[in-house]
Amino acid sequence: MADLVPDPPQGSRRGASYLAARSAHALSSLKIVRVGRPLSRELVQTVAERIRSTLAEAVRSLEIVDYQPPRVERIEAGLLTQVLDQEVGGHILGITDADLVDGSGEDFFDFMFGGKDNRNHVAVVSTRRIGSRDPGRFIARLLKVSLHELGHNFGLVHHYGFVPAAAGGGYCPMTKGDFNRHGERSYVRVVIDGRGFGFCESCRQLIRRVAGSVQTRPGCVAPSR
Repeated sequence: MADLVPDPPQGSRRGASYLAARSAHALSSLKIVRVGRPLSRELVQTVAERIRSTLAEAVRSLEIVDYQPPRVERIEAGLLTQVLDQEVGGHILGITDADLVDGSGEDFFDFMFGGKDNRNHVAVVSTRRIGSRDPGRFIARLLKVSLHELGHNFGLVHHYGFVPAAAGGGYCPMTKGDFNRHGERSYVRVVIDGRGFGFCESCRQLIRRVAGSVQTRPGCVAPSR
């Protein structure tokens, strides 16, 4: 399963050069975009509130936006990020029920749970392969995949070991397993379900650095209460 975000060179674990190229001011406002309305607005609002709580130090405002493209069953993740960047713009988490794919990777499986393209501030996630008969578990999976992709927007990179979250149990949302070893369902149950809702301390420190950059820039969006 390919990933749109390449890991930084060895020795730059936190992706400092990536962070330097990103605008903290642009990241302070987040748009959650329902691509084709895959979920009810109420469910998206629930996910949005959890994201806002987890990223409270860096995200100052959050908006839910509807975007209605032509209906498709599969779409290149990189293409979708570019379309949302052009049609909606800004710092975006797009949620779609279409299969996200990346044909440029070398993995046997070409589909993705989510993706982030370094050419813009857009992350996208798919609900297609994280479903559950338990609505609570489905929401939890969607939130964990969303936090993983948004983490990339803030310069975070993958943990290939299981690093505990700072609080609340589970592993840091940036945990990534070997998909070719697990397979689809096992990856969901072992890696995605195993993630927590809070970032580990090293990831939180980098997010705080981004938040500090936001707070010192003029004209920032004030946090809503």
